[in-house]
Amino acid sequence: MKWSKRQVDPGLIKEFSTRYKVDLLRAAIFVRRGLTDPDQLRFFFEDDLRFLHNPFLLDEMGDAVERILSAVSEGEKIHVFGDRDVDGVTSTVLMTDTLRNLGLEVSWAVPMGDAPYGLTREVVDECVAADVTLLVAVDCGTTNVAEIQYALDHGIDTVVVDHHNPQEDRPAAVAIVNPKLPDSSYPFDGLRACALVGKVRYALGFAQSELYNQTICLLNVRPGNESLILDVIKMENLIEIERISENLMPGILDVEHSRLGDFLLGVQILVYDAPSQERLLRQAFGQNVDIHVIDVAPELWKRFPSLADKSLLRLRAQSRLARYGGGEPSEINVFASLFETFVQRKEEALQADFQTTLDLVGLATLADMMPMRDENRILVKRGLKQMSDSPRGGLRELLERQKLLGKNLETRDIGWSISPVLNAAGRMGEPDKAVHLFLAADDGERAAAADQIIELNNQRRKIGDAGWDLVQAQARSSHEEHAGKFIIVSSDQIHRGVTGILAGRLARQYKSTAAVVTVMSDRAVGSVRSARGLVATDLLARCDDILLDWGGHDAAAGFHLQSERLPELEGRLQEIIKSISMDEGEEDVLEVDADLPLDFLNPDLGKVVEFFAPFGQEHPPLVFLAKRLGIAAIAIIGKKEDHVRLLLESGRHKWPAVFWGAADRVRVDFDNGDTVDVVFQLGRNFYQSRETQQLTILDIRRSEHGDQQ
Repeated sequence: MKWSKRQVDPGLIKEFSTRYKVDLLRAAIFVRRGLTDPDQLRFFFEDDLRFLHNPFLLDEMGDAVERILSAVSEGEKIHVFGDRDVDGVTSTVLMTDTLRNLGLEVSWAVPMGDAPYGLTREVVDECVAADVTLLVAVDCGTTNVAEIQYALDHGIDTVVVDHHNPQEDRPAAVAIVNPKLPDSSYPFDGLRACALVGKVRYALGFAQSELYNQTICLLNVRPGNESLILDVIKMENLIEIERISENLMPGILDVEHSRLGDFLLGVQILVYDAPSQERLLRQAFGQNVDIHVIDVAPELWKRFPSLADKSLLRLRAQSRLARYGGGEPSEINVFASLFETFVQRKEEALQADFQTTLDLVGLATLADMMPMRDENRILVKRGLKQMSDSPRGGLRELLERQKLLGKNLETRDIGWSISPVLNAAGRMGEPDKAVHLFLAADDGERAAAADQIIELNNQRRKIGDAGWDLVQAQARSSHEEHAGKFIIVSSDQIHRGVTGILAGRLARQYKSTAAVVTVMSDRAVGSVRSARGLVATDLLARCDDILLDWGGHDAAAGFHLQSERLPELEGRLQEIIKSISMDEGEEDVLEVDADLPLDFLNPDLGKVVEFFAPFGQEHPPLVFLAKRLGIAAIAIIGKKEDHVRLLLESGRHKWPAVFWGAADRVRVDFDNGDTVDVVFQLGRNFYQSRETQQLTILDIRRSEHGDQQ
């Protein structure tokens, strides 16, 4: 295995260290990983909820809020329909809880047994029979064109809150809250459905405030060289919808003959420090100017005493906007930032409520392996803290059974011990048990649901192992037939619930996109997992005429078709794959983030790792290289005796370490008493309520003679 450390300019590292006030080790990691965009860096340096994107930036969020508020005022019946995986379950739970908190009568459902993904006519028929007038589809719906039209034909409106890739046709929903829609104005398309439901909940809460749907203007006048510069931002729901900037010569124009007159017509005008602003307005437009302004400075100073009597010009130098905005902010931008912060702090109950949702949001984000960038970083970081400090009842039951209760949870804890267990309920056709786990108000009901889910996970493991043995020969043959670029396997003996797991394992083993299909009596259902840059939904889109239904996102997708058309699908895919070029990549390269001198290998290194957490897709755990470590002890561990536990020495410090699957390398590549170079990740071991630092070794070599730091 090749070890590689990207070379970077030391000058860039020093510049980064100075600008962002971090030590050189952290600066080097940022620069080496290419994490230098100021707009994205704020999500590493900040975890305050006010740094999240405004929910009303999502296209049609306003329509969704208005339709739900209309349902509240009319006392309508609402049905929430989700999906069977963790994102679908948590989205169903959070949306149901949100709507019930508004006083609505809410029913819910998720696909049971072998039911297909997404809305069906049967779901709509059940809504009609129950007098439902609003259907809310979460983690599905974007591709359900016919079903949503069918609902509309029966007098049922639909709101879709989803993250899956859209197809060419768009459903006739009242609102589709999905950042992946064409021409979406939302700045980040990597949110899970549960996070989008959280955004809807926040927007519904904001709708109870006096600022909801109110248009306001923030106005600031400042001296120019020989003129006055007037800046105005028009906002609605704390989103900038328009702005003007005018350079005015004193006394030349009156308000009516400037752009300002029409711009300010019929809206509230807010200023910072009214006496100074009124003086400058009179200077610009004459003593008789009549512009009614509201001074927000006193309220700002009351809530933030450190700002008292400071001008916007003075506050500009202290603003965090300069850190992430790529330059010194204007006074009007400082004013806008202050006002947004003031409103958010004023609505503390809304912020506190949103925080309580982040255990579900973080869980869904990690389970669906979303990119750990942009606002996902804040959502997951705050979500992990919520899970650790104050998990909701159902989650507490799972954490206790998985021996994680009381631990400072990391992303890998969720990925290894919680997400697979919750997903098992859906894979085994009983996702309603996972929904009940979170919605049940009774401790006994939650405990029973948790026990049932653990048992379902045990069954899923056995079925998964049997399925893995079943697909091996067919996978090898398909891999060769498709020139190492693609794998498709199918059988009537594969349990539908494990097709995604098997496809994922095949994709990782063969480093090729894989499809696993279970053949039923009336149809075949499959899962696709991508590798080497192939987009799963692009592949299925080219088979649209063969498939009954399909959907998903770039890395994972699902489909179903009539069983007799499966050979036709396999032939089509074979032709498509021949014409696609894929990323080859250097599959066996370990990218090193930092080569550590021995004096850097001390317990404080954990603070560096914690600073860059949480880790996940597009932001893997930090990888360090340390040279000339001594091996003080070796032990073979594991039921199959295939893992290694070591004790490594680095000067004054000794480090427990594990090297998974490396038992056959002992006394071949390294041995007790050797001096070695090690590539590793630093984590924590949690045992009997105690946490200790531990190295996870990725590769190890005997040190070359005379190798020095």
